[in-house]
Amino acid sequence: MTAAAEVFTRYGFKKASMQDIADAAMMSRAALYLHFRNKDDLFRSLMTWHHGAALTAAEAAFSSSRPFILRMEHALTDFTMTIMAPVKASPHGLELFEANLLLAGDINAATSLRLRALIENAVKTAISEGEISLSATGLSAEALADLLYVCLDGIKKAPNGLEKLDQRLAALMRLLDTSTRPS
Repeated sequence: MTAAAEVFTRYGFKKASMQDIADAAMMSRAALYLHFRNKDDLFRSLMTWHHGAALTAAEAAFSSSRPFILRMEHALTDFTMTIMAPVKASPHGLELFEANLLLAGDINAATSLRLRALIENAVKTAISEGEISLSATGLSAEALADLLYVCLDGIKKAPNGLEKLDQRLAALMRLLDTSTRPS
């Protein structure tokens, strides 16, 4: 998967070949075809692996002993940087993004659902442990989780999304901290 990610990042989806990927993985093309039917199949597997890494990063941040606001900020940052950084670093980022949408829409959807569930679970846990209160917000845990997820999606798609990610998430977390402090 690492070799495939490097090749796709370097050449883009269209120009990357199975031979390029096999060479980068130090294996024969025939051996590569024993694992993957074609380039589309390999790319889908790469997206599954990549999205899994992003979710693992978020889960690790959510399970840390930091205060809730820092857990949330780190989880959202770690997830987004893991998902977006390789695409942003590639001169073929838009092409890779489009290939991802075309070939891995179901993987993206499953990842989104899982991230939203992780956010909701973190909110509910923070409420049950008395770290936060939603009484001043008028929101349910589900509504807050949805709002945080939608804000993250907007932040990463905004102009200079990754460059300003830390700054924008920090501002969002300040708002969240101020509005959810227990009385």
